[in-house]
Amino acid sequence: MATWKETITRIGHSVETHFDHLRYRLKNKLGYDQPLQIVPYLSYGNQETLILRGRVLEQKDDLDNKDEESTWNNLVDAYQRFASDEIPHLNLNIQVGGQQVVAVTDEEGYFKVSVPTPASSDVQTFWHDFDISAPPQDMLEKLPEPVKGQVCIPHPECDIAIVSDIDDTIVVTDANNLLTMARLTFLESPASRLPFAGVGELYQALTQGGKVQRPIFYVSSSPWNLYDFLVDFMRINQIPLGPLFLRDWGLHADGMKDHKEHKTSSILSLMDMYPNLNFILIGDSGQKDPEAFSTILAEKPTRIKAIYIRDVSSEEARDEQVEALAAKAQQQQVDMLLVADSLMAAEHAASKGYISAEAVNAVRNALLKHDPQLEQIEQAIRP
Repeated sequence: MATWKETITRIGHSVETHFDHLRYRLKNKLGYDQPLQIVPYLSYGNQETLILRGRVLEQKDDLDNKDEESTWNNLVDAYQRFASDEIPHLNLNIQVGGQQVVAVTDEEGYFKVSVPTPASSDVQTFWHDFDISAPPQDMLEKLPEPVKGQVCIPHPECDIAIVSDIDDTIVVTDANNLLTMARLTFLESPASRLPFAGVGELYQALTQGGKVQRPIFYVSSSPWNLYDFLVDFMRINQIPLGPLFLRDWGLHADGMKDHKEHKTSSILSLMDMYPNLNFILIGDSGQKDPEAFSTILAEKPTRIKAIYIRDVSSEEARDEQVEALAAKAQQQQVDMLLVADSLMAAEHAASKGYISAEAVNAVRNALLKHDPQLEQIEQAIRP
């Protein structure tokens, strides 16, 4: 028997779907009055298969490219992200490595296709380009501009993949405080949002710590509407780019996966995609990252090299819950560390040989620059 929440969700989905169908039929009849924009998502693949992803939307004004940083401009940008008009049932041509495939956007404007990895792909190249364009079709008065996407293919000799959360793991969000999270999401820009000190250096060390480049994936409950915001934030703060796995915050007939379920299913699918890779998992204590990672560890105990949980909770009871999960992980010979900062994670990674000692110094220096008081203490105790 369905719960009241499931019933309300299904009713909401029905209303939303009906409205979207009416809007789509009207647009299809009259034509789109705004230019369309193909948004390629950073994609991923292995030596056999590529998963190419993206979305098509009505184009808005350029986001985050205004000369003046202001609360009003940031609010307008945020509104445009969340008020995006998706383009369903649009045919797209995707070309990669000399082969062409056809993709069709779904009701929310997303597309995702699986294609064979071209035999000509250079195994020494990590990022590979693919082209996306829209052929002429009845609904289009003007074709969207063709774009290039990128897909990462780890080298066959790669040893480890990194999976990281985003909110309160690499960027200060305070996801447990709805008011603070809303203020940061709607009133700040990618340039003004703050990363945790040392995150860029730590992630650079992890992705560059092997014989060949290691892939990094970001799995978050943030909505896909923030995709461009998050990618810009990573670029600005020199945090390594990788495919993002976000959530569609629209209503669905079968409900929406919660944080833990979304994270667990996304990471397990990545582990299936890369059966020869081990994984380092990074999250925070504010939501259900430790519980999700514990579920993954129970299913794939030999594939996890380390788990780092950033301590963002001030509640002693929450710390005790995470420590209990860490003790359980230790029974599987896997270290789950509740870390106060990026340096603690870096020092552990270096002790296991995942990164170099020089990389630890880079993380340490980043923290010292971030906090002048720590630098004074470091100078005082330095021999």
